[in-house]
Amino acid sequence: MKNHIDYVLFSMDPVIFSIKEEELYVLVVKRNHEPFKGKWSLPGGRADKDACNDLAGSFALKLEEKTGIKDMFFEQVQTYGGSEMDPRGWSVTTSYLALTPIEAIDLNASPEGTEMKWVSLDSIGEEYDLAFWHNRIVNDAHLRLRSKSFYTDLPVNLMREKFTYAQLRRAYEVILGVNITRQAFTRRMDDAGIFEQTGEKETGSNRPTPYYRKKNQGGLYSFPRMIKG
Repeated sequence: MKNHIDYVLFSMDPVIFSIKEEELYVLVVKRNHEPFKGKWSLPGGRADKDACNDLAGSFALKLEEKTGIKDMFFEQVQTYGGSEMDPRGWSVTTSYLALTPIEAIDLNASPEGTEMKWVSLDSIGEEYDLAFWHNRIVNDAHLRLRSKSFYTDLPVNLMREKFTYAQLRRAYEVILGVNITRQAFTRRMDDAGIFEQTGEKETGSNRPTPYYRKKNQGGLYSFPRMIKG
């Protein structure tokens, strides 16, 4: 008897978050082929088995291919699969959470020539009903972003190379949906010892505010206590 192996479609889907006008945004692309031609979706795709020999490396290459950015922060969230996710057949996708400053992506310079844009998180599922299971994937990635932001420095990946504590605190507030006192936040960041002043200051306010950067760019830092409002 011959063995029969059914063909399963595999893809990787990034949920790329950023902050604009004190609101979470997600990067979406317009599909230029079937299935769901003309519909908005996450900027995912197939793994190139000849370009890399592991999943994380393959995803990093796919992320660069779609956005033009190297070394964007990402982490794996979940794997989804079933016969109803893709009309072409039984399929599996691994989703990733990714974070970037919003100005880092040039929407008019997609390496693939695909139409891209940022849409508010709140508009997904209603104004923007995404292809495949992408509405669900975005929701699950948002839950991961919010839960990890309570106890790690994850939101720093939304910052530019240099930032003020006020800018970082506002990112936490947007993600967590709470107000955080300035004094408590500053004390927590200083006590963590993971940031250093750049020597530059933001001017234009009554008192110049120092810019900071993260000392070690690798990995996440976990705070000893959860951040609360």
